[in-house]
Amino acid sequence: MSRTLKKDYRTADFEQLSREIRNHPIMRTSTAEHQQMQKLRTPEYRTKCVMRASLDDIALGINLYKLHLGETKQPQQPSIPETFTPGSVSGSVHRPPKSAKSPATPFIKVLLRKTPTVVLFERHSMTALADTEEGRLVLEDNQRYEELLAGTDKSRRTVDSDTQTITALKKSRLVNTERLTTEQIGSYVSNFEMFDTYQDLETSTTSVQVQGAQKMEVTTYHVGGVDQFVAINSMPNFKLALMLTMRILASNVYEPQQRRYRNMAMPDPLAEDVKFKYRLGLLWRLSPPSPLPRVHQAVSDVSFCPSNGDIMAVAYGVYSHANMSRLPRCGYVYVWNIKNPVNPERCFNYEVPVVTVEFSPSAPQLLAIGLHNGSVEVRNISQPEQPPLAISHRSTSPHFEPVTAIRWIRIAGDVGGPAVITPFLAISRAGAVTKYRLINSPHLLGFEQQRLQRAEGELEGLKIDRPVPAASLQANRHPQCLELVLDPVQADIYYVLTDEGTLYKYSTNYPLQHLEQRQVHNGPAVGMEFSPWSPKMYLTCGSDWCIRIWLAGILSPVITLRHHLSPVHSARWSRTHSTILVSLTRSTVDIWDLRNSTLKPVSSTTIDATIYYTTFRFSHCGRSLAVGNEAGNLLMLSFEDMPFPPHFQYKQLKRAIFKALAMEPDLQQQVKSVGYFGYPAGNKQPKAFKY
Repeated sequence: MSRTLKKDYRTADFEQLSREIRNHPIMRTSTAEHQQMQKLRTPEYRTKCVMRASLDDIALGINLYKLHLGETKQPQQPSIPETFTPGSVSGSVHRPPKSAKSPATPFIKVLLRKTPTVVLFERHSMTALADTEEGRLVLEDNQRYEELLAGTDKSRRTVDSDTQTITALKKSRLVNTERLTTEQIGSYVSNFEMFDTYQDLETSTTSVQVQGAQKMEVTTYHVGGVDQFVAINSMPNFKLALMLTMRILASNVYEPQQRRYRNMAMPDPLAEDVKFKYRLGLLWRLSPPSPLPRVHQAVSDVSFCPSNGDIMAVAYGVYSHANMSRLPRCGYVYVWNIKNPVNPERCFNYEVPVVTVEFSPSAPQLLAIGLHNGSVEVRNISQPEQPPLAISHRSTSPHFEPVTAIRWIRIAGDVGGPAVITPFLAISRAGAVTKYRLINSPHLLGFEQQRLQRAEGELEGLKIDRPVPAASLQANRHPQCLELVLDPVQADIYYVLTDEGTLYKYSTNYPLQHLEQRQVHNGPAVGMEFSPWSPKMYLTCGSDWCIRIWLAGILSPVITLRHHLSPVHSARWSRTHSTILVSLTRSTVDIWDLRNSTLKPVSSTTIDATIYYTTFRFSHCGRSLAVGNEAGNLLMLSFEDMPFPPHFQYKQLKRAIFKALAMEPDLQQQVKSVGYFGYPAGNKQPKAFKY
C-alpha cells in the first residue's frame, strides 16, 4: 500500500529556516528597538518575517541555508511489515515507493527600499564681476582660503577627473544683470500735479481691438511732449518684428487649420471607410474692418497672389444697394496672410467703396484697385508706407461709374527673361472697356478700348423677346459691364458680360468693334469661367437662377443647371475634378457633380444664414474656398469627404457630358461633331493662364 501524503511534510524545513534567520547577527536587536519597530508596522506587516539586510547578506544567507540543509540527515521512516497474499505459495512483498524529488528551496520575498540621500558636503558657487564690490569681496575670500592652506600639512588634496560634459560651458559676463537697489524716499505731490498726471494718462491710453469684442488698453508715455509709441510704431524694423510675432502667436491657435490649408494631411485612397459627402468645413473667419454691424463693408472681391497662395487681397465696399439710403464714405483693401488669420498685414483706406482688386501675374507685388467713383490705381504692397504708384486721370478716363472688374493682359515674352509689367483692362458700369498702362508718371496712361452699345434684334444663343425702346435715352444708351474674362489660349481675346445677359467677344488688336455677340441669360450675366481641362467649354451664371455650360461651335447651351429660386452670384469650375463645379447664391454654397446629377447639387452648405453671400474664389490648389458676405467676413472653407480625382480628367468630363445628353440626341450629335475639345495631349490649363 502507498504512503499517505501529509500536508505538513515541509514543516520541519520552514522551522529550520526560521531558526537560521532568528539566529542571524543582523536580527539580534535590542528589545526597545524591536518594540519601537513593531509600533511602526501595520498589523498585516507584523505577521511577516522582515529583516533589514543588503543584497550581499541575502545571497550569503541563502547559500548558508543550502549548505546546512544538505548536511542535515533525513528522519528515518518507520518500518512497515511485509504482507503476503493468502492462497498462494509464495507471497509478494508490497513496499511503499520512495520519493525521487529533493526538497525545494523555499520562496523568499525581497522588498527593496530607497535609502534617503545623505549630503556630506555642499558649497554653492558664486560668480561676480571683478570690477564691482562683490567681486572684490570674493577675491579677498579666495586669497584668505589659499593662505590658510599654505602650510605643509594643510595642503588640500585635489584630483583631476573628466565629466560627461562634451563641450565647455561658459557664461558671458553680459548675462549677469545688475542687482536692483531700492530706497524709500519721501516726496511731496500737490493736487495739481496729480491732476496733470491722470490727465496725461487719459489722453495717452487707447483701447486696441484684439479679436472680436475683446479689447486691450495700451498706455503710452510722453517724453518732452512727444508720444514715444508713435515714433517706435513708425519704424520699419519694429513693424516687421511685430508682424512676425503675431504670426507665431496666431499659429498656436490655427495650426491644425493651417496644416489643412497647406494639404499636409491628404486622404488615404486605400482607406476602408471612405465616404463621399461633398462637405465644406470652416477653417477660420477673417474679421471685417469695423466691428459695428451697421457699417456697409461687404466683401466685394477677392484676389490671390499668383506667386504665393498664402497671400490674398480683399476689397471691402458695397455689393447690394437694397437696404442703403446713401453711399458710404469709406472703403478698405486688406492684404491677409494665412499665417496670421487674426490681423491683416496690409491696410489701405479709401474715402469711397472699393469694388475690385487684382494682382499682376508678371509682378506679384503690384495690386490694381478699382473704386466706386471710376478711379483706378496701382499699389506696391511690398512698400505699404509709400503712396500709390499710379492713379488714373480724368483726362484719359472720364467715367464716374464703378469699376466692376480688372484683368492684366498676358504678353508672350522670353522664358526666364526679365519680368515685364503688362497693361491691364478695366470695365465699368458706364459700358466702357479701358486699357491702362504703367509709365514713368504718377498717372496711368489710359485708352478707351471699347464702348459697348445696346444689343438690337435677335442674337445667337437663347431666344428672348427683346422689347423695342419707345425713345432712345442718352443715359441708358450703353449697357453695364459686369464681368471681364480673358481667353485661356489666345492672349488678345477677352469676353465681357452685361446686364442684358449678352456675351461680347473682343480683341485688343481690333478696338471699337466686337467679334461676336451671344445671348447667354434672360437677365444680367454676372459670372463666366473656362474649364481648366477644355479651352472650348465655359460656364456662365446670372440672375435668371441658371448656370449654363456652353461649348464653342454650338449655339445653344449644352447643360443648364437650376435648383434654387434665387440669383446665382458666382460659379466656378473645380481645380481638382473636371466634372465638379461650385456655385454661390445669397444663402448657400452649392457643389455640383455632373457625373451624379444635373437636377440638384450634391451638397448645399449654409454658414451664417442671416447674412447674404457676395463672392468666392478658389485657392491655387483648389482644395480650399474663400467666401465673402455682406457683413465683411471672409470664410475660409475646405473641401472634405470629396471623391478622389480621376486620372484621365478629360475622358471623365466627356463621359459626364454625353451621359447628361442621353435624352437629347440632336444636341449629343452636335457635341460629337465638335470633336476633341480639350487641351493638347489632354493636359490641364497652364498655370500662367489661370486667373
